[in-house]
Amino acid sequence: MRWLLPTVIVMAVGGAVAGLTFAGDRFSDQLHSLFASSSGGDLAAVPQPRAKSTAPTDTPTTDTAHLAEMPALVATDAAAPETWPDLAPSDLLAQSAVLGQRSLKDTAFDQPPWRRFARPFAAPEGRPLLGLLITGLGTDRGVTAAAIAGLPPDVSLSFNPYAADLADWIAAARAFGHEAMVDLPLQSKTKRDLGAFGLLVGLSDGEVQRRMDALTSAAPGTFGLAGDGGDALLLDDTATAGVLREIARLGLAFIDTSGEPMSQTMPSAKQTSLAATRSAVALDERPSRAAIAEQLAVAANLAQEQGRALAVAKASPLVITTLADWLRRQGDQGPVSAPASALLQR
Repeated sequence: MRWLLPTVIVMAVGGAVAGLTFAGDRFSDQLHSLFASSSGGDLAAVPQPRAKSTAPTDTPTTDTAHLAEMPALVATDAAAPETWPDLAPSDLLAQSAVLGQRSLKDTAFDQPPWRRFARPFAAPEGRPLLGLLITGLGTDRGVTAAAIAGLPPDVSLSFNPYAADLADWIAAARAFGHEAMVDLPLQSKTKRDLGAFGLLVGLSDGEVQRRMDALTSAAPGTFGLAGDGGDALLLDDTATAGVLREIARLGLAFIDTSGEPMSQTMPSAKQTSLAATRSAVALDERPSRAAIAEQLAVAANLAQEQGRALAVAKASPLVITTLADWLRRQGDQGPVSAPASALLQR
């Protein structure tokens, strides 16, 4: 897989901690202290967020001292720090400007959002494509910052619609080259609170439209919606058609992450000319480093067999660090890492 390979440098941060430098025109300088990967294989070994700073509000958070605490994701065999910083989107936006990151630019204004805000991508001829999508971002600031600044820009990022500073997180993701989505809460077989944006079977068309308008207004710069749940709603062809019609009306794309084999997403998407696709592999079904790596291998093999595959996972320290390490280890013979938008069907 050919994306810009990081080179390992040694930094002294209370001990020997390995940091990464992302080279080339995508990542022009080292990303400091966003996250460190766990040296173990379970959730208990992953560093926990540091408490929020009690410094006065007029103290800048993006000064040299603060940025010096931000090593990029480190190799799994390196010593991990005990804490990792609780950052705001403004920290990443300021760092992106200082380091000269290549922001993801909008395409022609007359294009629908699913084209305008997607990451440009030219698929290499004859090479299979592996799309990677991380969902649920924005509620944990440390993990969100790590995903934005520590993962390659071809990894697509989707944000929780109830996250504080949602629009700023999306802007930060795009500043680091990632295309962005927003999670769409959908009725599932397991009962859960979907919040004010949640979509249920039986909602009127007017109420679906109202909730969709409210959600997308809070998330500018996104190319589409990633289903959060939905293994109940997406079995109902009438409800599915109603939701997908609204997504098409908004000019957005939809990614079904439900894993429901009988989902009506693709038949309904074809009827509404909606750009859509379904995830093929859930990376985080079992919460261990080894299990996530196994699922990544399954996704890569599936891409080789079918020409393309999309893998999805909810954001967590374990997912972010395992994915970053797995991507670093990939050579040129496997599938090409692609943004999720490159796998859309219409």
